Amino acid sequence: MSAKKPSAPATNPDKTGTDTSSSKSPEKKKSTTATAAGTGQRKKNAKRRQGDGMRETVESIAIAFVLAFMFKTFQAEAYVIPTGSMAPTLYGRHKDVTCSECGFHFALGASTELDQESGRLMGRIEYAVCSNCGTLQDVKDAPVFNGDRILVNKQVPGFDRFDVVVFKNPEQGHVNYIKRLVGLPNETLRIRKGDLWVKKADDDVYSIQRKPPSVQKDIQLTVYDDHHPAQRLIAAGWPERWEPSERSTENDGAAGWVPGAAAWTTDRDARTYSCSSDVTDDQWLRYRHFMPVSSPVDASGSILQTPPTIQPMLVADFCSFNAVMPISRENMPRDSVAFQGAPFWVGDLTINATVEVTEANDQAAMVFELVEGPSTFQCRIDLTTGTAELTDQSTADPAVITTMATAETQLQGTGEWDVTFANVDDRLCLWVDGALINFDNSTEYDGSEIPQPTQKDLAPCGIAFTNAAATVSNLVLERDIYYRNDIMQFDQTNEDGSFGTDVQPHNEVRQKDGLQAMLHDPEAWAIKYQEESADLLEGYGTYGEYQLDADEYLMFGDNSSMSKDSRLFDYLSRPLNGVFSHRYAVREQDLIGRALYIFWPHGIPFLNDGKGIAVRYHKEPPKQQGWAPSNLDADEYPSVRVPFYPNVGRMKKIR
Repeated sequence: MSAKKPSAPATNPDKTGTDTSSSKSPEKKKSTTATAAGTGQRKKNAKRRQGDGMRETVESIAIAFVLAFMFKTFQAEAYVIPTGSMAPTLYGRHKDVTCSECGFHFALGASTELDQESGRLMGRIEYAVCSNCGTLQDVKDAPVFNGDRILVNKQVPGFDRFDVVVFKNPEQGHVNYIKRLVGLPNETLRIRKGDLWVKKADDDVYSIQRKPPSVQKDIQLTVYDDHHPAQRLIAAGWPERWEPSERSTENDGAAGWVPGAAAWTTDRDARTYSCSSDVTDDQWLRYRHFMPVSSPVDASGSILQTPPTIQPMLVADFCSFNAVMPISRENMPRDSVAFQGAPFWVGDLTINATVEVTEANDQAAMVFELVEGPSTFQCRIDLTTGTAELTDQSTADPAVITTMATAETQLQGTGEWDVTFANVDDRLCLWVDGALINFDNSTEYDGSEIPQPTQKDLAPCGIAFTNAAATVSNLVLERDIYYRNDIMQFDQTNEDGSFGTDVQPHNEVRQKDGLQAMLHDPEAWAIKYQEESADLLEGYGTYGEYQLDADEYLMFGDNSSMSKDSRLFDYLSRPLNGVFSHRYAVREQDLIGRALYIFWPHGIPFLNDGKGIAVRYHKEPPKQQGWAPSNLDADEYPSVRVPFYPNVGRMKKIR
């Protein structure tokens, strides 16, 4: 895993006031005979009215500025996001990339190209990796854009867990940061299995913290979008991710699943999968995570990997936003390009699909299944009644199935619906046509703090039908954000026990060694992870527990692997500034406001093949001490392009 990049602060964008003026229409006067005296009087009145109008205009402008200042100071304020520590929720400086192999569109963080103080170009990101198909992309000349501009509410009566909050940086009080609030006063928090676990002040037990369903759904990252298959790779023998499948009697194939299920027919061009109604048992369409460990395409665009080397692997915390490589292709190592720095298994998955049922016979059913380690969760919908049943099969005996909850839905008879089934934060959720379904019992369960992937996680989700004719399309598999358990060790007291101001970090511990290479072998990965976790907790366990006082909060970035947040705050400058809170804490007095809305993401250029016309270019850094950056070509790298139209799709409420 690469070294952590400090998040640049959230900064205020340039703002200009809009002049407003008010004027009054002169009153109508009765006609009179013009006299010399009368004419002079009218001129006096006209001059007086003109002077009054100018004064009123100036007063109106002054009042507008005062009101704007008061609104900014006490109510709301606009900020621009410079870095990607909160991706995918908020974008900092980035490039929009469309994969040349599969056509998948993704954002790529580009804040590291600039010196955050001077704004000068310090490097060029040359290559990136598509998280959908794993191929290398040449992005050196891809258009670059500034970060999202957001509106922040500064009049908040209180802050809740998982709010996105702007606050003063504890290390530099004049600098603002934006993160997600994860820890509240008088709590102790720790990270396990990528999730947040909290112990209250009067409790001895940690419990997992579950994001509100609306937040959970909004911050998912795409694992695979079936509308964007890598057609050339598939034509060369690369397997499809979604395949009609049946269980193998020899326990071979991907997680014991082999191509089969004759009731299904596929249209690979339209990316649709149809099941016939003449079957009386579950007919499965399964997802297998066939993700390359290195780019299957070389510098010339030719396919490198051959089908015999292809194996399914665990879903990992890989994110295209971070997959940047500012090095030349000729010098690039071929091993683990796509998953470099993404060694951790993510078991919290969400499946999305459009389902069209054209025939529903007696006992017709539709099933969504998600696997996480030893547990298998199903949502089985009776298409004759619309009843949805959530079940948990977590024991070694597959015949032992526990019903968790039931609900009535509109999934009844024939029709077309958008369905989302999620297993995130040890809780099952079901959405139909965007509406969250309310079940008659809790859909939460007590999961393990210890990751326990099994062979089943190589084919972690599926859809099945019984006694129903249906077509499935728009398949998208997503994953939850994954909080990394990086630990920074500090001494906060001097040797004599007095409060320390000269504090030095000892080391930063990351769980990574060997894990990446074991993503194809779930059992070996689980053993290695537990060994490293035991060593980590034995040596640094107390440093990974974040205890908060009565006025302290904990802040994490959504882009955990690229965020300098509470996990990695240092302690060197706080005492010098008169701040004596915990190293990782943000004081209540430093909270500024809650992020409300992305009101202006970057504009979308048009003309010139979508690249627009360059009107401003980057500036190179000054040549100092003989150092000169190479291959920057700043005068050929546009920083502003016109014309553009608003990016309406990213104007949204921040969750």
